[in-house]
Amino acid sequence: MKFKTTQKAIRANYNKIICVPYCGLQTLLNYETPVAYTVRREGWAADIYDMGGGVAIVTGYAPFGNIRPSYELRERYETQAEKIRYDYSLSYEQQRESLKSLARDFIKGVCNHE
Repeated sequence: MKFKTTQKAIRANYNKIICVPYCGLQTLLNYETPVAYTVRREGWAADIYDMGGGVAIVTGYAPFGNIRPSYELRERYETQAEKIRYDYSLSYEQQRESLKSLARDFIKGVCNHE
């Protein structure tokens, strides 16, 4: 279950915060569960995914962070994730592990590319 938090708390607890627009990585994060969310005056603002190692991915209507991957990089990984996600010859566990591995590669690529 997600808990409500603030940008200030997330910035204090994570060294690397990857900022992704709404639905920018929806397939890559398909098997991940957000740990928290932020709100703004209009309502929900963003979901926070704890990826381990002091890294968080923030995605939503009002994402924030100190690392902003390029559109091309996001789309490259999202396209690979779609191929894995919609390959029905793979079992649930194989899809989940493949997407988690791809997410780790995305984080390495983004953090080294900054």
